[in-house]
Amino acid sequence: MTQDSPATEPAAYEDTWREIEEVVQEVTRQSRAVVPADRFFTGLLQNSIRTLAATGGAIWLRHPDGLRLEHQVNLVRTGLVTGPDADDIPNVEQRSQQHQRLLERISRQTETHAISPQSGTMSAADPDGLPENPTDFLLLFCPVTVDNRVLGVLEIFQRPNVSPGAVQGFLRFLAALAELAADFLRNSQLRELQDRATLWSQFEQFTERVHGGLDVDQIAASIANDGRHLIGCDKVTVAVQKGSRYPVRAVSGLDSIDRRSNVLRAAQDLIRRVVVTREPFWYQDSADEDHAQPHVDIAPQLEDAVHKYLDESPARLLAVFPLMPPSTSEDGTVNAKQNRSRAAKPVGAILIERFEGLSTSGLTRHRSEVVAKQSAAALKNALEHSNLPFLPVLRLVGKAGWHLKLRQLPRTVLVLGTLVAAAIALFVVPADFTLEGHGELQPAVRRGVFASSDGVVATLAPALTTDETTTVSAGETLVELSNTDLDFELTRVLGEIRTAKESLSTKKVEQLNVDDSNPNWESQLEKLSAEEKELEVSIASLEAQLKVLRLQQSDLILTSPIDGQILTWEAARILESRPVRRGDLLVEVADVAGPWVLEIHVPDQDVGYVNDARRELKPDLDVSFILATDPKTTWHGTVRDVASDTRSYGESGPTVLVTVEIDRSDIPENQLRPGATVIPHIHAGQRPIGFVWFRELIHTVQTKLLF
Repeated sequence: MTQDSPATEPAAYEDTWREIEEVVQEVTRQSRAVVPADRFFTGLLQNSIRTLAATGGAIWLRHPDGLRLEHQVNLVRTGLVTGPDADDIPNVEQRSQQHQRLLERISRQTETHAISPQSGTMSAADPDGLPENPTDFLLLFCPVTVDNRVLGVLEIFQRPNVSPGAVQGFLRFLAALAELAADFLRNSQLRELQDRATLWSQFEQFTERVHGGLDVDQIAASIANDGRHLIGCDKVTVAVQKGSRYPVRAVSGLDSIDRRSNVLRAAQDLIRRVVVTREPFWYQDSADEDHAQPHVDIAPQLEDAVHKYLDESPARLLAVFPLMPPSTSEDGTVNAKQNRSRAAKPVGAILIERFEGLSTSGLTRHRSEVVAKQSAAALKNALEHSNLPFLPVLRLVGKAGWHLKLRQLPRTVLVLGTLVAAAIALFVVPADFTLEGHGELQPAVRRGVFASSDGVVATLAPALTTDETTTVSAGETLVELSNTDLDFELTRVLGEIRTAKESLSTKKVEQLNVDDSNPNWESQLEKLSAEEKELEVSIASLEAQLKVLRLQQSDLILTSPIDGQILTWEAARILESRPVRRGDLLVEVADVAGPWVLEIHVPDQDVGYVNDARRELKPDLDVSFILATDPKTTWHGTVRDVASDTRSYGESGPTVLVTVEIDRSDIPENQLRPGATVIPHIHAGQRPIGFVWFRELIHTVQTKLLF
């Protein structure tokens, strides 16, 4: 379509139409996609100029103040605007005004237009005396119409030497693109209306929630969480006035606040400085995308606080809005000037952060102002309500008012009387006071077999190698230990004794064989006598050592201290070839045929009550208990002894051992098993029923709260 000559090869026509179809398809796809308007119109204009081989072009969109240039290509070369290439062109301003009047006339019509260069009539209404088209280009105009309203104009600056047939083709092509641009604007308006409807719905929900109560913390949480969605930011921090301070009360997305964190302290410092100014503070990163506006200069009194906060937060948009309470005059109207005066004190502040792109920062600021306005009104009402004198008392009276009505008064008196009587009964009515603990049945006589020296278990008595219950007699051998060190010492001492005795015999023979004819025979005899005495002393010492070693060897044989039954279960598995140290308990023997006792491990905190009862009532307190294997039968006993020391007993913690004397004849033989679990009750007299029921609670209050 860009050729003026009708003689064109069929292949060229096909290429041209293919290019046109591709352009139309691309613009169609862009018109249906959700893309920014500047991106769509830039692509539309560039595709139009490239396809038509034009010099330049422009997109004009209607705004309330008239047509405004949306995008342009090579507009300086047309002589309508100033620029490096248009400094020497006369009457640039007059040309621009004439061109603007031409655009206004075209925008009032829905048809396409093609205006030749330097063409058109000049009338007295035109003070500049310029033609309708003051340029040297063929102007192609195509209005962008939506619902019979011209919302824009697509203008192309084409070469002047174009045939009329080509011009008509150009206009049809531009008309198709203008229709697609109209679809884009129509879809954009529809999306804008949908977004606006969604915004109003969110705004109504936000208003209902922040004005739905008078609790300050609840309102602050609603502002932080619901306000974040309405503004479209990543984080909202709410500070509420408390005297002369503005502590943070809520942060979006957080159930609790760490007031010692660096970011919270920096936020409170920034809010405190901004609140003093009574004006919103707005900061955004100037290094953001091209559509973001550069941030304003930071006031000196805020600069340090802003930089400290940005050191702790990765925010690219940071805003603080003081929540100024609405000030109304006598006629009920809001006085904005008075509201911003120094006399008005903010009821709080919101700190807004965004960590990602800022392409919608204008909309974000508008929404932030709306949220701040509604939040200020809600917080003002909540603070005024919370500052009412005697508010807790008034709430209690309000709740109790219904019960004091004449119709409900008898029922109220009855309920109150019942409650008072129950409270008095807790302090007056006595109840049996019993103490519990972990109890076990045990034979009264129990002895342990302990290792008397270090060694290794060498031999076990047959009584320990069987799985059946075995009885043993006093003095019966149970365990034999071996000690290699002791055996070595015993062998060494025996060898030294034998050597010493042989030496002693040799000395005696030498004394008998001394030659008395030798002049030194007396000295030889004295020497042999001395050596004989020395050997006798050495032999005596070695025999003493041998005696001690024999005693130690005899200690390796461990016997039963009493007649009784072996209580150690699976002794062979535990003791066989086991290395032991002196004092280790190896076997336990008990006289199961003799008396039995009940051992109760009473918690340390309850032993005082046992001792008090023994002093006030009787030393042998009554004890009732049941066996875990037979909970249907209750047995009885009396306290015989209370240990004077406290020891840790398993999971029960610190406990004191209370020994209870029982009559073994009352309990069947098959129930008398050493270590059988018992649930005991030590009867410690009577106490008020309130103390009996809530003893543990009283102890907790006394030790944890009052101490």
